[in-house]
Amino acid sequence: MRIVLSILTLAGSANAFSVAPQVSAEIQNLSAANNHQLSSLERSISNANSNVNHQIIENTSSASLTQGIREFLVPPAYAADAKPKPPTESEIKLLRDALSAIYGERNPEKAVELLTKAISAWERQAPDEKAALTRVRADCYMEMLDADAALADYTITVDYLSGPGGDLADPSELPAARLGRARALRSISKVRSLSESQVKMEAQDYQVSLRLSARDDWDTDEENEQDGASRNPYAAWEWGMAQRGAGDYKKAAETHTLAALNFKDIGDKARAVISMLDAGIDLAATDDIDEAKKVLESAIKSTTTVEGRDVELLQRVIAKEGEARIALASVLWDSNAGQKGDAEAQLGEACARLDQLRADADAREQAAEKARIKSGAGPAIKFSKLQFTIDDAVGPECSCSRFKNEKFVSET
Repeated sequence: MRIVLSILTLAGSANAFSVAPQVSAEIQNLSAANNHQLSSLERSISNANSNVNHQIIENTSSASLTQGIREFLVPPAYAADAKPKPPTESEIKLLRDALSAIYGERNPEKAVELLTKAISAWERQAPDEKAALTRVRADCYMEMLDADAALADYTITVDYLSGPGGDLADPSELPAARLGRARALRSISKVRSLSESQVKMEAQDYQVSLRLSARDDWDTDEENEQDGASRNPYAAWEWGMAQRGAGDYKKAAETHTLAALNFKDIGDKARAVISMLDAGIDLAATDDIDEAKKVLESAIKSTTTVEGRDVELLQRVIAKEGEARIALASVLWDSNAGQKGDAEAQLGEACARLDQLRADADAREQAAEKARIKSGAGPAIKFSKLQFTIDDAVGPECSCSRFKNEKFVSET
């Protein structure tokens, strides 16, 4: 009877059942009748439902009715009055082993296997707990270079955290999931083209992640994003690249400038210069030729101030400088000030710098190989990783000839 009353309440609240007044009258008769009247009530309900069956089909959804029954019988785990069965000792041990595999042993393959079992065992738990497990598995997939699987898990995590009960999660979970999904999409974009919706999702995920990472609750979203960028200038640079990929070049230039300022604030001169060079490259794709020329010339000049012992980082600075000089050459060539000679000079300098970079890198590799053979050491192990950070920017492999390759240009 409780199920019947629940269905009637659901239907009445939605004005779905026109038969409700008849049923209500029968229920009143029930309070003054005996078991015989109960049988009469059941027949009345059956007859009423039969008589108005066509009207019910028109006014209510069987799917909604079924959902109402399901929710009445089995309250969701996140409901205020629901008390999901606590995890067993074996389930807790399973989770502990999974986390140990990823954070202790650094074995993502083993961790994924254990996490998959843990996620299944914890299915009855609250959404915030399931979100945390799914997000960690997504991180493992990223370590395994499986960006597609990571993308799927990050999306499930975001859905959990954005739905009922998701607000109970740790505040760091949602920005971590959004940043993870953005990086998965950026990694995928290196091997195949993203759909239009994925391109927009990538840029939006970076933006929301930085906004939610702010240390204080500022008055505007822009202020929160700036604060978030100060905490993670790497993500800010990536956001700028996502905006470039979406064709929003002016916004990309603003974001790369923001990243440059924040890298500078933490004393990272090399990455600050790379970010400003990217800001100039972004502007070169807009109609603001004067500003593009100004930013590019200033950023190119600043490359001479970069020093350090990180050879690979210095190589990326030189490679990005070459890219910026080519962008400047295109700006000067298209200008109305008759600067074609200057444009050719910039292009020539870019090619010379890039060729020198390639020759220096080859010489270093040959010297390292000779030293390895002389010492009897084994071949150097090269670790693969997904490409999404500023440290994955093109280095010695950059050359003038490669900039004639449309695919290479579009990916960089």
